Amino acid sequence: AMLQKPAPSNWTMWRRTLDGWGYSPLNQVNRNNVAQLRLAWTRGMAAGNTQESTPLVYDGVMYLPHSGDYIQALDARTGDLIWDYQRTLRQGQQRARNRNIAIYGNLIIDTSQDNQVYALDAETGKLAWETLILDPSKPASASSGPIIARGKVISGRQCQPGAGHEGCIITAHDAKTGKEL
Repeated sequence: AMLQKPAPSNWTMWRRTLDGWGYSPLNQVNRNNVAQLRLAWTRGMAAGNTQESTPLVYDGVMYLPHSGDYIQALDARTGDLIWDYQRTLRQGQQRARNRNIAIYGNLIIDTSQDNQVYALDAETGKLAWETLILDPSKPASASSGPIIARGKVISGRQCQPGAGHEGCIITAHDAKTGKEL
């Protein structure tokens, strides 16, 4: 339900709604007062490749993906850090971009640079589950984050030379357990 019809103040997926509209229904800012906007807070992002991330906002918490399988939960009003989670990368692996993450119930879900899908507890940032999608040494990482559909985590892997036919795949995992479906 939280993804089907998000509250106006929530941004629960990449383009906010399932139809990909990408606009907020909030109307406090308009042509008459937009010039009065002022910076409320700022926070630097982690080092890594180009930042192309779309944060999620749910019930006043901003979930911010960074390059290199690094996610932060921030108080959306103040920018204060609530928790952060950093996956350990394989030796020599660079911190690649992370375009988006997903939310389902009390889980923040992401696909990793080393070909896994994983979920974090949205309140604590603790790892809830983690599932291997493809051999971690295969160069077929996800170029975009997962999409949630009917309780399933849908994600694709890049078709990269060196990954073989295994690299060009789309998978579905149970959003609550991570089990491959």
